[in-house]
Amino acid sequence: MEPNRKYDSKVYDAEQSCVFRKTKEQFGGLSNMASGFPLRINNIPILSSEALYQACRFPSLPDVQSKILNQRSPMTAKMVGKPFREDTRADWEDVRIKIMRWCLKVKLAQNYFEFGKLLESTFDKQIVEDSSKDDFWGAVRDKSDNDKLIGVNALGRLLMEIRHFYNEHRFSYNMFVVEPLSIPDFLLFGHPIQVVDERINFISHLERIMHCKEAIKINYTVKPSILSEEVVIISDIPTSSLNTLFIKDKTASTKKVAAPKDKPAKRKREAKKVGEPAEKAKGKATRKSSVRFLKDQPMLPLS
Repeated sequence: MEPNRKYDSKVYDAEQSCVFRKTKEQFGGLSNMASGFPLRINNIPILSSEALYQACRFPSLPDVQSKILNQRSPMTAKMVGKPFREDTRADWEDVRIKIMRWCLKVKLAQNYFEFGKLLESTFDKQIVEDSSKDDFWGAVRDKSDNDKLIGVNALGRLLMEIRHFYNEHRFSYNMFVVEPLSIPDFLLFGHPIQVVDERINFISHLERIMHCKEAIKINYTVKPSILSEEVVIISDIPTSSLNTLFIKDKTASTKKVAAPKDKPAKRKREAKKVGEPAEKAKGKATRKSSVRFLKDQPMLPLS
């Protein structure tokens, strides 16, 4: 949805939708009020997407931004900014949708497995924020039919947009690199907000999970509980998908990044060393070297 003063209200069937209201409910993590999705902008830790969104309201007031970001509760982060609403950036009504979309992209890039899995769990259903009175960001229950929700549902519609983005660009450059918005005074503590680039962090995370997975196979004293459901996801990631982390988009480069070939002799020596068939060692070497190779690639220009 694009920023426009004329928003269209819609009617949603609660039974056929993924509805969230309280953060502890099944889809509560979709709420900006949900904790457990930490962010980092300009190397500054931020506890929630709500705190980031509210801080963006006051680019010329770093002291107010500091008050907002120092709150542990997302709701409190929202409330401490209320006394300063008169100092909200002048174009807030025009840019707030853009800023919320950007916040959600950052939330996904920096919490890829947790937030991505939550988006996946909604399948292709409508996502609706059930609100008691806010029919812009959410939708309100119809007084004559409690199973109906009526409102613009701006947050729910942005989440559906992010879900589509996630499904279309999974494991790609666009998934982990979030450019700053091209709007005036997009500032945090007086400094321009920089590009969010989570590619190396993502690769490092993969390596840690793969290391744990191998430890389970080799050392049975390690408890399986150290593995999460992420391992199931990781095992299904094709190397070709990981290569796209370093390609800005499908048209940015026609040259494919190829994983280096291991020498057969080396595979045999590795197999002999651990006492297992050469073919089995071959599979392990290919998977691990692919991840290391991607990590060592130079970053493409971000412009």
